Amino acid sequence: MKAVFMVMILATIPSHALATSFCERMLLDPEVPAGLDGSYEIVGKDPATGAAYTGTLVLGIGKDSYAITRTTGADIVNGDAWMESCGMDKIKALVVRYYTKPVTEMSCALDADGDNYYRATCRTHQVGQKRLGLEAWFQRP
Repeated sequence: MKAVFMVMILATIPSHALATSFCERMLLDPEVPAGLDGSYEIVGKDPATGAAYTGTLVLGIGKDSYAITRTTGADIVNGDAWMESCGMDKIKALVVRYYTKPVTEMSCALDADGDNYYRATCRTHQVGQKRLGLEAWFQRP
């Protein structure tokens, strides 16, 4: 009887309430966060190989998202990024996608140093893989 009652209760919950996402993509606003575009020094750990790498990154403002070009050694990778608002508190996160094979996705927390230059700390993974990597960005003055 309790099981039937629970099924009846669950059936009354609107389906759209169950389908809501934890994070929602925000419209691109070049002013929020202000000054995010620019050039960065990067350091990271490749999720596929576990190897450490360093390089540079340029983040520009596109039509619907940020455009990214990452250079590590002789390798140049393009990608895009956007801001998402997550959870009840609407915490902002930067989501990045590099067009590697397989695609690399990142979720980044933004912070600023004492001179108001951005730092991003990112957890990375390749789509379809379980291994995780890291990447950190340090904005150039």
